[in-house]
Amino acid sequence: MSPMRTRLMLIMLLVLLLGACASAARQDGLRSRLYNYASAIRWNEIEQAAAFVDPAVMQEHPFTDADRARWAQVQVSRYYEGPQGVDADGKVTQTVQIELIDRATQTVRSIVDRQRWRYDEAAEIWWLETGLPKLE
Repeated sequence: MSPMRTRLMLIMLLVLLLGACASAARQDGLRSRLYNYASAIRWNEIEQAAAFVDPAVMQEHPFTDADRARWAQVQVSRYYEGPQGVDADGKVTQTVQIELIDRATQTVRSIVDRQRWRYDEAAEIWWLETGLPKLE
């Protein structure tokens, strides 16, 4: 094998390894964001959970005082994560079942939250595009 060909192969191998490292860091970032978001929801820290929502989505649909009042009326008792998938745009999707207890009546109900997360290349962070779970 010629020295030029050997160098070219080494450069290609290096590029592949760097790509794999970036992908691993991106996956670790997703895993961390999903875990921290789930924790915020589980502990009814809805203001913290709102910080995970894509800023563009939050600007279009701000978290209002009425939303805060609705969340204050319930206690999350269960947060069950379904399997993750990736859509055609490379966004991560996940369906979550959230069990809520009404603080006034002590009745239990479940809601389904279909989440879509996008990766922001510039900020190197994952954002929740679907907003906070709807309590209606």
